[in-house]
Amino acid sequence: MATERPNESVTSALSEAGTLAVESILAQPARSSLAIVGVVIGIVTVVLVASTLAGLRNSVALLFRELGTDNVFAFHFSGEPYSAASTLDVRRPPLKPEFAPRIAELGPSIRDVGVELIVPVVTGTRAITARAGPNESDALLVEGISPNFYDVVGAEFAAGRPFTDYEERARAQVAVLGASVARALFGPRSSVGQSFLLGGDRYYVVGELLPRRGTFFGENRNDTVVAIPVNTARQKFPDAVNTVLYIRAWPGQRDQARLEAATILRLLRNVPLGEPDNFALNTADQIIAQFDRLGFQIFLATLALAVVSLVIGGIGIANVMIISVTERTREIGVRLAIGARRREVLRQFLFEAALLSGAGGLVGVVLASLLGLAAALVAPTFPATPPLWAVASGLTTSVAVGVLAGYWPARRAAALDPVEALRYE
Repeated sequence: MATERPNESVTSALSEAGTLAVESILAQPARSSLAIVGVVIGIVTVVLVASTLAGLRNSVALLFRELGTDNVFAFHFSGEPYSAASTLDVRRPPLKPEFAPRIAELGPSIRDVGVELIVPVVTGTRAITARAGPNESDALLVEGISPNFYDVVGAEFAAGRPFTDYEERARAQVAVLGASVARALFGPRSSVGQSFLLGGDRYYVVGELLPRRGTFFGENRNDTVVAIPVNTARQKFPDAVNTVLYIRAWPGQRDQARLEAATILRLLRNVPLGEPDNFALNTADQIIAQFDRLGFQIFLATLALAVVSLVIGGIGIANVMIISVTERTREIGVRLAIGARRREVLRQFLFEAALLSGAGGLVGVVLASLLGLAAALVAPTFPATPPLWAVASGLTTSVAVGVLAGYWPARRAAALDPVEALRYE
């Protein structure tokens, strides 16, 4: 007679424990469902937030890397150019477009410097609008751009060209349009060669950009930009003073270029020796790292809320398991009396708790995925599809919660005295 091999014995025991656990859960579906509500809420919260943050991080990384991985961004504010200035930043004088050729000339590691002059969205008492025929848009940004800017940031044109040096010197009323504003003003037809009104003046489109790939919450600010030559912007919009310099380093020399740019800007801005810089220099990697730190803080706060839900769910599962052990005391006694080992009883109830919590995790992952799909239908570029690591983490966490919550009730079941259990009414 052949003896059963150890591996087959273990597999048979696990299969039996799993079958008994499933039968027990299905016998009380309402009670089991209520027990996993906390687990479901916790897993939905963690997976959905992790998915959103991961998607945003990838989009933000692409957004800033599109502006050039070899570039250093110089601005007199510490924050983002379109954000409100801090109290310290307000006292800093803006950078000047005239700094660009001096920096390029004096920095051996610096290949070129592009200029972006930000025009206030509201001039005087009214917002700037653009109009082409019957179409009008106020969802736009106006910027003065140097002729070399698009080469510095590596922007791709759908049609047309960037500005020429002559157009810059002549203060020509020409424009390069971002993809979104071009579509708003001219629809599906090409905007190149067409004219439109901006702030009461007529401009002619010489270039239209391809849609940018990087986004932030489904939008890329560069797609809404109406770019005109820097000198034209300074003449037409004298309130425009905030200047961003895009300093492009030679390949492999970005860090050295950053040091050179800092030294040159301190000289140009007459910063006294020993005083801190009155400007900020950033790279795409630094900005992405800042977003990562902010995202990690948001994730930790979310995780704390999710832990509360998971603890509540764990308590619910533990409570269900205690009730289950109490109701099945005689059954446990019979099993122990006919030769079942205590570790088999322990294994059965641990399986039951893990399956119960794992079911909650599965429901949570499915709900998070459905919510992500719903968000994508409303906003197609919104990044909320759960990545594989978030799904795996959610399921693993839910099973771990079940094992922890069910361990004490399972040990209690395994420790029952068979004689006393058989007497239980």
